[in-house]
Amino acid sequence: MKPITPNLRVWHRWLRRPIKGLMQLTRYKEYVLFVTVTTLLGAKLGGGTFDIRLLIVLLANILVVGFAFMYNDVEDAADDALDARKAKRNPISAGMISPRIGKAACVVVSGLVLGLYALLGGMALLLGALCLALAFLYSWRVARLKAVPVADLLTHSLSLAGLQFLCAYFAFDQGKPYSWLFFVFVVLISVYGELNNELRDIEVDRKAGIRHTADLLGVRRTKMVMVGSLIAALAVLALFLALEMIPLWLLIVPLIVAPMLLAEHLWRLVRGQGNVMDEREAMHDPAMLAGLLTCVVWFVADTMPNVRFF
Repeated sequence: MKPITPNLRVWHRWLRRPIKGLMQLTRYKEYVLFVTVTTLLGAKLGGGTFDIRLLIVLLANILVVGFAFMYNDVEDAADDALDARKAKRNPISAGMISPRIGKAACVVVSGLVLGLYALLGGMALLLGALCLALAFLYSWRVARLKAVPVADLLTHSLSLAGLQFLCAYFAFDQGKPYSWLFFVFVVLISVYGELNNELRDIEVDRKAGIRHTADLLGVRRTKMVMVGSLIAALAVLALFLALEMIPLWLLIVPLIVAPMLLAEHLWRLVRGQGNVMDEREAMHDPAMLAGLLTCVVWFVADTMPNVRFF
């Protein structure tokens, strides 16, 4: 009887590259933290708790954003090959997987997304299907909304942020009247993120013939709109705090945690070794981590109704 170990090793070597390529195609490190925060915000304002619905909507939201990133890399493989950094990151451009495998993976993920949203009811399914459609149209070569100024911002902010918030909210739909409008805050943060990405990739996108909002506005005006988006988002947050839809005591968490997570970057700013715009990308993950901790504290605090914070 022949040992099976050598055959297993052959299969392992043969499968390792495409499996690694599929994992790389998902680009999960770029969005899981953000999607978790937006989902927890939507669920909490929708009156949600830690239960099976929260797990389902969180998984569905992560997968639908994963689909958006995956399909974007499938459609942009030829363009990404023009830039050495992007060619290495995109597993199709790097030859790790074929476009056919990438498309097949997108079909599987889209099926899982619709199945999960269907478990949450009609409104979540409707919003989830809309999110999936916008993510498709954002990158699809025929429509390619990512290359249409203004439409790129609307599509990105809804399909990668706002609709995830609303799906989580309506998975529970037990929040205070109009509390779903906090999705405006999420959309404004996403507009900032999209403009940041467009600004970062502006030269490569020009070579590929992509004319988006940042290219239309120019670098200076784009930075102004980014700052304006953040200011408007803070105004929405202040309004929700004033209306007590979000408890004021919750601000203690980011005020304590954020300076610790951002200490290195803040120190460079204080010493004049950089500016906020130069440090912005390095500050994104620490800021999101502070947001995640704040959401978790909010959930946990509401499970202790007899404890008064302030």
